[in-house]
Amino acid sequence: MNFERFPAEEPQALEGQQSKSEGQSKEKERGFNLDFYITDHSADNEATGNPEKLRELYDDIKKDGIESVRYDWHWRNIEPKPGEYNQESVARYSRAKEVMQEAGLKEPTIILSNPPEWAKQLYKENPEQFFGEYAKYVAEVKKGLEAAGGGKVTTVQVLNELNNTVYTPIKVEDLPRLCEITRDVFRDYNPDVKLMGTLIAANLREMVEQATMGKVSFGVPIEKYLPEFKKVKDAFDVIAVDYYPGMWHLDPKDPKSYGPAELYKAMVKNTDLLKSAFEEIATWGKEYELGEVGMRTNMRGGEKSQRYFYDAFFRGFKKMMIEFREKGLQLPSRVGFYEAMDEPPKNLKGKILRKLTPFPEHDMGMRTGDGERKMILEGSPHASHEKRVAQPSQLSKIISYLRSPVNKE
Repeated sequence: MNFERFPAEEPQALEGQQSKSEGQSKEKERGFNLDFYITDHSADNEATGNPEKLRELYDDIKKDGIESVRYDWHWRNIEPKPGEYNQESVARYSRAKEVMQEAGLKEPTIILSNPPEWAKQLYKENPEQFFGEYAKYVAEVKKGLEAAGGGKVTTVQVLNELNNTVYTPIKVEDLPRLCEITRDVFRDYNPDVKLMGTLIAANLREMVEQATMGKVSFGVPIEKYLPEFKKVKDAFDVIAVDYYPGMWHLDPKDPKSYGPAELYKAMVKNTDLLKSAFEEIATWGKEYELGEVGMRTNMRGGEKSQRYFYDAFFRGFKKMMIEFREKGLQLPSRVGFYEAMDEPPKNLKGKILRKLTPFPEHDMGMRTGDGERKMILEGSPHASHEKRVAQPSQLSKIISYLRSPVNKE
């Protein structure tokens, strides 16, 4: 696909960005009261998780209007072997929270994610023992948060993308048990903690399963998962949907009707799958949000295609929220971006996958692995580099656009 053909579309004509005379001539209604956070995995590794690197990153994150960070306390890193806790990992995750507070960010959303292989096997063989080991792991996380001090974490995500068996091979009926354990462990840390469950909205998994006659599984498509998940929804306080149009989501129309550039544009602008999931969840009486959305830059077009993605997607997202409000549907409360910084592959297998597939999600950062800001965090692409880096970033404009008043028709 020739992504170089894409225009670096600026939201110049978006609501809230018109001239004073134009704005005064039209009646306006309120914008959308959204909070914004970004996922970061820097604390996973010693090289990127030291205080100096974290302080530099989190100070930079705050400049663009992002209010908090969402990050994992990976079970596989904290307890790689049964009963053997890696206190270095716990200390890094704890220190990351301290640095966030120093940078003036709000309390983070933490993720209880990625059970180690031994725990996955234990779940298959002895679920009761698995639940006991999960409780011990959560207790280690709580200790780490207590050691960090500062404001109490208020949102804890229980595992990751619950309909994605690659990350979370847990049956729907067992999710309430995990939530009950998490609440019990966190009760003396923060009795008002909110538990979040995340889902992935994607069509690719079903297509892969059909193509391989069920031999390869990436989980349950969200349309099939939602009716089952609805039965256990009250175990959670917040529902988040992760969405990657143009990457893990394929446009339902016949791709032969598009040229390469047109196909990409159609995919990133198409919010149909997200919209249908949100329309259902909005009727549940639960707080819900867009948990992750992003685009990688290791493709033709690179940073330009990533910037185009954010511009095009969030125009469609705001249009969807306007429609929801007109219908009287509950609106999402937060938007999460993916992710703060690139995560280069650590081995040969990762390098090969990086070139051939969008997984395992390398190069999805808004910064390079060295911390250099990409085009989404710069001003006008038509300005000189010196001026561009001094201008308000495109991300900050998108955040302002989503919050800005809307012209009434």
